[in-house]
Amino acid sequence: MPRSDFWSGLVVAALGLLALLWVIPNYAGSNPFARMPPGLVPSIGAWLMLICGSVIAVKGLVQMLKARIVPLSADLHWDAVAWAAWPFLYVAVAIWFMSFIKITWFGAFLIAGMLILLGERRWYMILGCSVVPVALLYVLSVYLMRVGVV
Repeated sequence: MPRSDFWSGLVVAALGLLALLWVIPNYAGSNPFARMPPGLVPSIGAWLMLICGSVIAVKGLVQMLKARIVPLSADLHWDAVAWAAWPFLYVAVAIWFMSFIKITWFGAFLIAGMLILLGERRWYMILGCSVVPVALLYVLSVYLMRVGVV
């Protein structure tokens, strides 16, 4: 685990740094009528990513140094890599598929499919955990934004 902690922390810290140095300054935009700068909340999130990722990377590095584990290894277990990659491939295919239809039509099926693939068999859990978030997103985006609550 120290090796995966090290590399995971390094990736998260790098993404936070990328957001702070490039994404937020270039794409946050400006709104002269807002009371809060548009880049404030993303900057807070990016700083949290940078700090938490750095803490995890340092912890993993210290554990690797204590156990004398090298950060890189040529001995890869491809079965473990494939098992760790399939949820990302599932979501990537789902995102590609969602570019053709609306998320409110596909979101519940996406979440339910992931729950089934992860081993959930109770129908009321699958139904509740897949329909409720999509319904709440629909209510938020259609009704609350229309009346100006959000």
